Amino acid sequence: MLEDHAPSSGAPVIRTLQLAMHGLFVVLLAIGTIRGFQESDHPFWLLSGCLALFAWYLLGLALTPGLVGDHRSVAGRLWYVVLFLGWAALLLASADLIWVVFALFFLGLHLMPRWAGLSAIVVGTALVIFTQLHRPDTATVPSILGPILGALVAIGISWIYSGLRRENERRRVLNAELVAAQGDLVATHDALAGAQRESGVLAERARLARDVHDTVAQGFSSILLLSRAGLAGEPDAERLVAVLRQIEESAATGLDDARTVVHALTPTDLERSPLSAALQRLVDRQGGNLDAKLVIDGDERSLPTTIEAALLRIAQGALSNVRQHARATRAVIALGFGDTITLDVTDDGVGFDTAAEIVPSAAGGFGLRAIDERARDAGGHASVESTLGEGTSVHVEVPSGGAQ
Repeated sequence: MLEDHAPSSGAPVIRTLQLAMHGLFVVLLAIGTIRGFQESDHPFWLLSGCLALFAWYLLGLALTPGLVGDHRSVAGRLWYVVLFLGWAALLLASADLIWVVFALFFLGLHLMPRWAGLSAIVVGTALVIFTQLHRPDTATVPSILGPILGALVAIGISWIYSGLRRENERRRVLNAELVAAQGDLVATHDALAGAQRESGVLAERARLARDVHDTVAQGFSSILLLSRAGLAGEPDAERLVAVLRQIEESAATGLDDARTVVHALTPTDLERSPLSAALQRLVDRQGGNLDAKLVIDGDERSLPTTIEAALLRIAQGALSNVRQHARATRAVIALGFGDTITLDVTDDGVGFDTAAEIVPSAAGGFGLRAIDERARDAGGHASVESTLGEGTSVHVEVPSGGAQ
């Protein structure tokens, strides 16, 4: 009954105290039985009673694992009452069993309510004093002070034991809360990792969408416009040859760009030359009715590949918008090298209302959003100024060292 409400993984100190209490009862009962057997007028009856008391004690220990909650509490108290009454009856047969009371003190304080445990100590102490005073060879003062001091020591040790048990229970609850918190943290980490993976997937999809728009879609758009220009008006062999060559060049460039997108490589134009040269080739490929030119401002210098790739794609996207929507005759790409890198694409087209919402559809509307996203990915920003009938200007500014 002494394997109390402490958790099975309780502190070693509590387990040691429990074993010490069991050992104390067994030792004191054995000593009292041996001495009483030697001096009692009815030794076999005394031995039988002591063995019965010991068997009752062992029965309580054996039944402890099956007694839980309120049932265990009630059963433990009934077990202790029978044990205490059995000892009191044996004490009448032999005064040598008085020392067993100290073990009963610990059990009473542990199993019984506080008032009942203290009452058991008072009754047990009184029985011991009464028995001591009736022995002819025992002094009066030690017979009284000894049991009282023993009772006080038992109360003190029991108080310490109860404090340790409460502290152990508090730590067990705290440990359970920490384990639960750890489980929540792991679940949160897994959810965050999943969200990050999903965000990465979405970001990669957006990047690929921009790359496809700025490469493959532009290539097809250029081929379509060149084809229309070649078929317009009276057939002219020389003009058709020039258009076909431009179509061939646009198709070859689009094919290279498509392969680049698939393999997530640097744009092929940038692999062969610096950004300015790649922009110049982009301008030269425009043809048709669009007069495009490139202006370099400042001392040109090498830039991180990610910055060059972003600016090239932005220029491609802006020129694609000019060709498809602006109905412009002139376009200027201005690349500036300073504390920051600037890119301006200006046209003299029909312009549009920047306050109106642009909804992407099969007919277009994706380009401006892609330009803004590319600029932000490169650590910069993009802005668009346009007036109806007066053209459009796209301004991009990025740090020369890349995204921060």
